[in-house]
Amino acid sequence: MASGCYVYAIVTRETRIPAHLVGHGGARLFKIPCGELAAVTSALDETGLVEPSAEHVLHHETVVEAVCQAGTALPVRFGTVLANADAVTAALTERQSILTADLARLGDKVELGLTVLWEPPLVQEGPMQEGLRDSEPIDPRGPGARYLQARLRRRHSEAAIRSKAKELARNLDEALGPETLDRRWTILPTPRMAARAAYLLDPLQVRRFRETFDETRRVHPELRFLLSGPWPPYSFVTPTRIGEQRTAVQGGSVAVARPPSSSPREGGRAAINQPIDRADKNHLQGGM
Repeated sequence: MASGCYVYAIVTRETRIPAHLVGHGGARLFKIPCGELAAVTSALDETGLVEPSAEHVLHHETVVEAVCQAGTALPVRFGTVLANADAVTAALTERQSILTADLARLGDKVELGLTVLWEPPLVQEGPMQEGLRDSEPIDPRGPGARYLQARLRRRHSEAAIRSKAKELARNLDEALGPETLDRRWTILPTPRMAARAAYLLDPLQVRRFRETFDETRRVHPELRFLLSGPWPPYSFVTPTRIGEQRTAVQGGSVAVARPPSSSPREGGRAAINQPIDRADKNHLQGGM
């Protein structure tokens, strides 16, 4: 007995699903149409669950990429399940205009992920007195003063490092940006990661982007660059909040995976083992 519709992608009503494709557990893929759009889905078994394993995430991505190659399509996050076909139709109806606009904007585009790793720069410590001017007089030799000064030094150091990361990202974007249609930057997501970016490209521009990337990497031997993709444009689809992302807990929501924005193998496909950005939100991005 089926329990839920697992959604892979949003396509135009006329898009044909490649005959060799199957869904999770070997289930048949089918379209649920609504107006000019359709959702590519498969039925789940009675558990209604898809474990967030590497095997399942890779299978999801295989289906999404094949559908994208068959025609214009919007990728849907791994783990998205709706109760039944009627729920899918209702979600498509409610977001028809958003999905139609995104499909026109992104349906034939791809995404490349960039991660920039560095050794966090050392910053020179400046005078700490300004942080204490408005405080009540305290003994500068006491533990309270030492604690406040240590906190202020840490805050100044963090601000200086973030400023350097932003400057680096601006410089990189000046070099790489002209080859792209859009981009999403995250500055200093971890101390060792100066920046992370997703770039939206026309597939015909991927080769030129890689050439520019190689030139940029040679100019910055002090940095380590990781490039992944091309992927379906997950990062650029308008986020919406409907449906469920079910995995190990019935009806629950967990951090699920998608193609990472960085790869241990530069310029290649990576093991899909990183949580998606904003995975704590119970939404179907690129879908309903």
